[in-house]
Amino acid sequence: MRYGIIDINREKSLIRSNELDKIALGDMEHKSKVRLGFSDFSKKLYSNTKNKILKELNATEEDWNDYKWQLKNRISDVDEISKYVNLTDEEYENIKRVSEEHRFAITPYYFSLIDFNNPNCPIKLQSIPDIRELDEDGHLDPMNEEQSNPSGKITRRYPNKLIINVTNACPMYCRHCQRRRLFGNFDKNSSKEDLDESIEFIENHPTIREVLVTGGDALLLSNDRLEYIFSRLSKINHVDVIRIGTRVIVTLPFRIDEELAVLLRKYKVQVSTQFNHASEITPEAVKAIDMLVDHGVLIRNQMVLLHNVNDDKYCIQKTNEELQKYRVISYYLFHPKDVKSTKHFQVDISKGLEIMKHLEGRTSGMCKPTYVFNSPGGYGKIPLVPVENIEYQKDGYKLTTWENNEITYDYK
Repeated sequence: MRYGIIDINREKSLIRSNELDKIALGDMEHKSKVRLGFSDFSKKLYSNTKNKILKELNATEEDWNDYKWQLKNRISDVDEISKYVNLTDEEYENIKRVSEEHRFAITPYYFSLIDFNNPNCPIKLQSIPDIRELDEDGHLDPMNEEQSNPSGKITRRYPNKLIINVTNACPMYCRHCQRRRLFGNFDKNSSKEDLDESIEFIENHPTIREVLVTGGDALLLSNDRLEYIFSRLSKINHVDVIRIGTRVIVTLPFRIDEELAVLLRKYKVQVSTQFNHASEITPEAVKAIDMLVDHGVLIRNQMVLLHNVNDDKYCIQKTNEELQKYRVISYYLFHPKDVKSTKHFQVDISKGLEIMKHLEGRTSGMCKPTYVFNSPGGYGKIPLVPVENIEYQKDGYKLTTWENNEITYDYK
């Protein structure tokens, strides 16, 4: 009788396993259509464009791997783009027109990831000026940062954490950036006086336990300036956590070297980055990730949900699974902010909820970010979750599983 029960249970288990295989195989088919930074196509595209740039600039492989060379040779003019890509007259005029209103700059590395034959290339949409940016709907400062600045270069929206904005400079100016208003016409780091004033504010407010050093891209500061900031913050007894906001892992991975990794480890600095698509997860980016993680630096990803870039459930799933593979934690999925000139990136909240519902049960919990909406006016993040998952009843709850099976939980 005992063996009969075991056989029945094994048979039921195999039936269930086959059901799960069917779901997983369907997901795998869809995910296989998402472009990866490690794919043969991406590697060939990168190599071809890279070689064109090196030849045009009479540069070497050593130059290419030097982040300072990358910054010095950022592509920031439509005529520079035309050296490497055959633009139509319309494309040329549109980029030129937009760039007269809105600055752009792209590292040669990130530019080499663009598939110009694909109008919806996720790299292109994030980096190349788009004529739709001339639609100026939206807000210059949707987070009301200018009125959340009690001292120095601080932005404070929460009781026990705050931001220090240390630079307006970035390796690449994302077309969806929430701080487009700060692009300006040239790069500028915050002065030492502003940094000191910011740190003194933190010293005088024992309620602050966490500090995010950001910009712009904070890792464009020199190691000496970074150490000055980290050293002073680490001496404040009530500051438990120092984080840094950066996208250099994505757009300028050569900035990450052992000296920087050791510096971040020394002050136990945690890293928040922003991979928005699996095509950005390249061998170069993973080398930078490995350098940091192998030195004990925690990396969390804060993805932005963007129309035509990643507003697809299989794209989000695949990107986050790739990040998990390389030891990066999926932290936030940000609903796009209503930033002036970025209306073409907007998506409906229902799309984000659909994606989050899809991720339930179909992937690891380590691949499931928190989907958040940032309140206009700087009132903070609101977590968004699929509401159909839970229904309150008289003596308990009706809960819905990831396969849409309903169960009842009575708490009395």
